[in-house]
Amino acid sequence: MRMRRVAMAAVSGLIALGVSMLAPTPAQAGTGGWDLTGTNGDRAGAWAHGWVWWEGGRLHVSVHVEDTVANSRDARVHLTAFYLNGDTREETVVNSGGEGSVQSREFNFRSDVFAISGRECIDSSTTTESCAPGWGDVF
Repeated sequence: MRMRRVAMAAVSGLIALGVSMLAPTPAQAGTGGWDLTGTNGDRAGAWAHGWVWWEGGRLHVSVHVEDTVANSRDARVHLTAFYLNGDTREETVVNSGGEGSVQSREFNFRSDVFAISGRECIDSSTTTESCAPGWGDVF
């Protein structure tokens, strides 16, 4: 009877260890692809998408902005990062290459970043006529 309890405890411990090893750590959480299509940050004429990953204790974000309409207007994306201490950081990627062109950039953010939002626009103005009505989640 005692041997059976010891064996069950050992098996339970191994299962718990295996599950904890498979669970994402904070440095792995939220990584992968992002796309503003279908979010409040989506605007016809621009397509912003990319990848998010942790490396060297910093959050890296690749950004690709495609101009999807021949309208003589730039495609762009505005990103805003939010930090635990209340700081914010803004970045913009502009594509002025015309329909079908893609402009790419990579940014990295401090380890205390907890959210990044994005908004597509189709020219240098940030008015609601030029930009998406809201923001979408990048991270």
